[in-house]
Amino acid sequence: MRFGVLALAGVLALPAAASAQNNGGFANQPPADLVPYTRFAITPWVGLRSPYGSGEYFAITESGTQYQLDEDRGGGVAVGLNAEFRITGPLNLVAGATYSAADEDEITVTTGTTTTTTSTFLADGPEMWFVKAGLQYRLPDPIPDNRRFHPAAYVTVAPALVVTDYPEIQGLDNDDVNGSSSHFGLNLAVDAVSNVGSRGLALSFGLEDYITFWNQDDVRLRDEVLLGSLFEEPVTINYDSNSANILVLRAGLSWRF
Repeated sequence: MRFGVLALAGVLALPAAASAQNNGGFANQPPADLVPYTRFAITPWVGLRSPYGSGEYFAITESGTQYQLDEDRGGGVAVGLNAEFRITGPLNLVAGATYSAADEDEITVTTGTTTTTTSTFLADGPEMWFVKAGLQYRLPDPIPDNRRFHPAAYVTVAPALVVTDYPEIQGLDNDDVNGSSSHFGLNLAVDAVSNVGSRGLALSFGLEDYITFWNQDDVRLRDEVLLGSLFEEPVTINYDSNSANILVLRAGLSWRF
């Protein structure tokens, strides 16, 4: 959460920084050689979802043994599609969908107080789907523009839905473990768009942060079944964190109409 807020604050400060460097100020419309305002844009893209951590949490067995756990969740290749519709001036309505392939998760289990024992396990992580819909703002272009390249910059703030789809575990026929789970999120994104020869085609590069608030009921049910099977007795779980920052780096071609 802290990373996402700081990133957004830094992006929103860009116009003021550019204004200080360009005494000419800003124009409401960019010159003709810059990326034009368009009514509609669609951008298919490919990218990478970064690994992220779960934060430490604790599992207590029925017999009273306490385990400390920490998960390093793998990243994955991502593909997606974004669509933008101009509302007015620099303000757009934006919607997007993303699919990211699964990777392995590394789970570290620590037990003991005076003498500790640490074990590491690998588990198949989930496929992930991201859906967002919100607002996008085009940052003003500097005038005069002394940049060598002339990309347009955008920031996005959008509510999101994050779906984790877990693989089936052989010998464990339980929908709480093998099924999918939905989580609320907030998408913060920055984009740079640059013309490619034609005014209707552009290169798009973006970095986005899905601040994901885990559905604790679903997560707890799954972890209690898995850890109960691992420790061979029922467990209860206490989480230190209920959110994560999931970063996606992407590049694509934007058709602008």
